[in-house]
Amino acid sequence: MMELLVDILGWIGSATYLLAFALNSAKKVKSDSLVYQGMNIFAGTVMSYYTFTEGAYAATALNIVWALIGVVTLVNKNRR
Repeated sequence: MMELLVDILGWIGSATYLLAFALNSAKKVKSDSLVYQGMNIFAGTVMSYYTFTEGAYAATALNIVWALIGVVTLVNKNRR
């Protein structure tokens, strides 16, 4: 059962990454918006967990950095 939930999280994370990219590419959200970066932070966090449980440590590192970029972007935006 737990394995199924982890797989579902992986699909949700992947879909969130793709949706964020599609919305940004269609100019529906700006790259520094809370929505876009929030989606990337969420997806990065979920995918970090998913890839870690699957033993894909290089992908885990990538997803952690991706989520951190979103956090830094929002922090910097709020400082301006």
